[in-house]
This record gives sequence, C-alpha cells and structure tokens, in this order.
Amino acid sequence: MLSFTAEDHARVADGEITVTWRLWKYAHVKAGRPYSTGFGFVHIDDVRLVRVADVTDADAKEAGLRNAPSLVDLARSHTGASVSPETLLYRVQFHYLGEARPDVPFDLGQAAAHLGRLDRLSRRGPWTLATLRLIESNPGVVARLLAREFDWDTADLKVRVRKLKALGLTVSLDIGYELSEFGQAYLDSVEWDKD
Repeated sequence: MLSFTAEDHARVADGEITVTWRLWKYAHVKAGRPYSTGFGFVHIDDVRLVRVADVTDADAKEAGLRNAPSLVDLARSHTGASVSPETLLYRVQFHYLGEARPDVPFDLGQAAAHLGRLDRLSRRGPWTLATLRLIESNPGVVARLLAREFDWDTADLKVRVRKLKALGLTVSLDIGYELSEFGQAYLDSVEWDKD
C-alpha cells in the first residue's frame, strides 16, 4: 500500500499531486503496477533514486510541499532515520485510478481460499502471507537467504514458493523471486481489508 496523509487524499484524487518521495531501504512499488492508497488506487508511472543533495525546491513543489528541506523532513518523518546529503530518496510518480479496485487476472477470493487451505495443511502453521511479504521485501534474493529468515531448508522454501507460483502470486527470476502483479494485488487487498 502507498499511504498519504489525510490532508493529501483530495489533492491526490484530483490529480494535483502526482509525485511522492519516500525514504525506503528498497523500492516498495514498481513502475507499471497499480497500488492501493487506502482511499483508492494509483498507477505507478516511474520510480527513481535521487540523492538528498540533488533535491530541489521544484521537486518539493510538484509533491505539494514548500521547499526542498520540507520534502526531506517529510521523508525522514516516515521512518525516523537519519538523513545526510548522500542519502537516497525514492521519487515515485503516479496517477490516480479511482476508488474501484483495478482488474486482476484471477479472483482474489479464490486465492485467499487456496492460501488458507495451504496454511491449514501446514504442520508448521500459517506461512503463505509471511512468505509473500518476505518476497515483496526481498525481490531477486537467492532462495537460501530467504529460507534463513524462517529457519527453513532451501528445498522447503522452494516447494512453498512453487505453490504460490502455481496460484499466479510469484514469478521466478534468474536469481530469487518477485511478486507477480496479481501477488501484489493480493497483498494490497490484505492490507486494504485491515483498514
């Protein structure tokens, strides 16, 4: 989910704000995909890294802020992390899609039912949502490193990810995995339902 302050909801929906800046360890969104905002959906048009030293007042104004320092302060406030001139911020350009959930190629309810069944059948307890979130946070990371996060054997992780892939939720890369568009839509729907 891509969150905005309550004050910015109307400005995003009206198309007045089409850029946001984030202090993330990794990109939480990808260009070309829709994401939930909690008050509708946005389509990500572009994601790029920019050094804090290169942020301008013009960058701040296109994000609905006064000046470069206010943009950096807002990005810092989301995480509380320290920021230097060399710190990298994510510049995310988007357009508002509306309140209706964008179409996805599969049924989210059916996916939830399948995942619930996989969790119930597991001797280790529920694992599907945690695995999807792990892949979302670690795209392209080798399977053995992902397996360590859960204290699983690499082979065990691969079997589980294949089950997620069979539902259209993940994609295998040359190294590691990433969420498919449907997988991201499913995770967004889970976060949406929590709100």
